[in-house]
Parts: sequence; structure tokens; C-alpha cells
Amino acid sequence: MAAEAAHGPATVTEYIQHHLTNWSWQFGDSAFWTLNVDSLLWSVLMGMVFLVSFAIAVRTGKRSLDKAPTGFQKYAEGVVTMVDNSVKDSMHVSSPLIAPLAITIFCLVLFMNAIDLFPVDWWSTVVAERGVGLESFKSVATTDPNITFGMALTVFLLVQYFNFKMKGVGGYAREFLLHPFNHWALAPFNILLNLVEQIARPVSLALRLFGNMYAGELVMILIGLFALSKGWPFSFGAAGLWIGQLVLGAAWGSFHVIIVLLQAFIFMMLTIVYLAMAHDTGGH
Repeated sequence: MAAEAAHGPATVTEYIQHHLTNWSWQFGDSAFWTLNVDSLLWSVLMGMVFLVSFAIAVRTGKRSLDKAPTGFQKYAEGVVTMVDNSVKDSMHVSSPLIAPLAITIFCLVLFMNAIDLFPVDWWSTVVAERGVGLESFKSVATTDPNITFGMALTVFLLVQYFNFKMKGVGGYAREFLLHPFNHWALAPFNILLNLVEQIARPVSLALRLFGNMYAGELVMILIGLFALSKGWPFSFGAAGLWIGQLVLGAAWGSFHVIIVLLQAFIFMMLTIVYLAMAHDTGGH
């Protein structure tokens, strides 16, 4: 907010576009061959933060087995316990992959979402534009549909793999042909319903996360614009707007913490549910 006010963007549209435009690299002849470098950078960085932080928590826990966990170790153990209980409640068979996968998804999405809690101008303006000289830079990877669809498609492929592994080709085919209506005459209708369901799962999984985080980021940007037109708070009117902006920012930021946590939890739980359904071999 304050950082951008010093330069004073020409229009509100320019300010919004500056915050919502990716740092991209096109390496082909068409726009399809474009990488959003900032989204990839943040995804890899948050993945490394997750791996390093949990590795430290595990090593610390092994060294102090006789002491109660504190700090990040307590958080890590709480996440592992929560996810493990969720998997046990949803799965009817044991799987060495589901719980670690769910923990990874929850923490990765949570860490990427949490970047949205920084001041709206910090990464795009202060660090990227003024510090490094980048004209465009988005800091919240989950506001990029390429990232959310990439994660959702990964879950979708794992679900298909376990469907074939647990049910076999014949069992999975019978599920498509005879569910929800257990009659061969309705097989075409069953196939259509199942195809819609299979396609809707990754699409809804990706769009739910993207839509909520993108909307939250946009609200923060609009709050950042609240006092921008008045510049620095050297007059009574400008000071009032800046105070209003701080109040609105604090209120929305407090609410946004819930969104950040909730979206990570929903993505994780739906992943567990879809994989549990893929492991279910009875009923059809």
C-alpha cells in the first residue's frame, strides 16, 4: 500500500494488473508454451521449506524423545496426527502412501497460501520491482490455475492408478457400466454419469482452491487501493483513509487466515476421500 503510493500508479487498473500479472517466460511460438516462473519458483521454494522444516522436526524429535514437543515440532506432530486419523477414518484398507501424500498436500498448499498473508505490495513491488527490477511478479502460487490444476491432475492420476490396481481392469469397467444403475440396459447412461463425475473431481478441486485464493488476493489489492489516490497521510482526509485501510486490512487479514487454513484442509480431505473411494472394492 504505502510502497505503491510513493510511485503513484497512473490508474487503478494498472495497479491491479501489476499485482495480478505473472512473471512469465515464453519458450515456444505460441502462448501455450509459457511458464509462469514466479508460480514455479514459489512452489519449489515452499516444497523445500516443507521438506527441510519437517526433516528438522523429525531429527529434533528423535533427539528428545523424553521431552514434550515444542515450537514447530509440536505443529508438525499435530499435523501428522490429524492427517493420520483422517486417513484411518476414511480408509478401509491400509496404504503406506496415502497418509504421507495427504500430509505433503496439506502442508504444501498451506505454505503457498500463507504467502498471501504478507502485505499486498511487499513481494510484487518492494522485493520484485524495486529490489530485483521485475515488472510483474505474483507471490501466491495458488492464485495461478496452472498450479492448482497441476496438483488436481496429479491427484486424479493417482486415483485412476489405484482404481485399476485395487479393482482390476474388469472391476473398474463394471463400475463404469453398472453404477449407479445396476442394469446393462442403462450402461450408456452410467458411463456418461461416471465420466462427468471423474472429470468434475479434478476440475472442482482445482477451481475451488484457485477461486478462493484469487478472490482473497483481489480483496487485499482493493483494500490496498483504499487510500492510494490520496497519497501519503499528510492531510486529515488522507489520514482518515489510511486508518480505514489499516482497519479493513487487519479485519480481512484475520478472516483470511481461516481461508488459508480451510482451503488447505479441504484439498487434503478431498484427496483422501477420492483415494479411499478408489480403494473401495465392494458394492459394485
